[in-house]
Amino acid sequence: MLNRWTGWLILISFALGTTWLVQSLEKQFSTVTESHDHVPDYTMQNFTSTQMDEQGILKNQLTAEMMIHYPKTNTKLTTPLMVFYKDEQPAWTVRAEQGEVSPDGHQVWLLGHTTIQRETALQQKKPLKIISRNVWVRLDTEYAETAAPTTILFNNSETHSIGMRVLMPTEQIDLLSQVRGHYVLP
Repeated sequence: MLNRWTGWLILISFALGTTWLVQSLEKQFSTVTESHDHVPDYTMQNFTSTQMDEQGILKNQLTAEMMIHYPKTNTKLTTPLMVFYKDEQPAWTVRAEQGEVSPDGHQVWLLGHTTIQRETALQQKKPLKIISRNVWVRLDTEYAETAAPTTILFNNSETHSIGMRVLMPTEQIDLLSQVRGHYVLP
């Protein structure tokens, strides 16, 4: 009689242990599936992306030391450099410490110290440099915006503001608040 009860106890213990193991594995696999979107599916070093307009004319170029692509979230960039072209010549350059590109590729967030500079060779204008942080860029309209403190260096002047917008094709710069400037005669 004791052997029969021992057999049943072993069988029940085995069934309980198996149930616990199956539930534990289900939890583990569901955690892996949930976090899969945060695992990169590929990376590239010395990454370059070139965008053309409808006529095949060079519109902009994005380069980065490292690109880490995620399947459903923003792609991460290390030291991104963006160049916007006008008449196939560089018109504006934008540099940052880090960056992210939206999954659809239409928006770029330039994170950390960011510099926007108007290139002067083509336009034969004086240099213009904008220094800020955390700049959001829409590639289709060549529009940049930040809510961070911003400094604009132009000619012999220095202008400070909190927040700024730039529409690069028209060179329109809007300073959003707390604007103050300093000009030194040459």
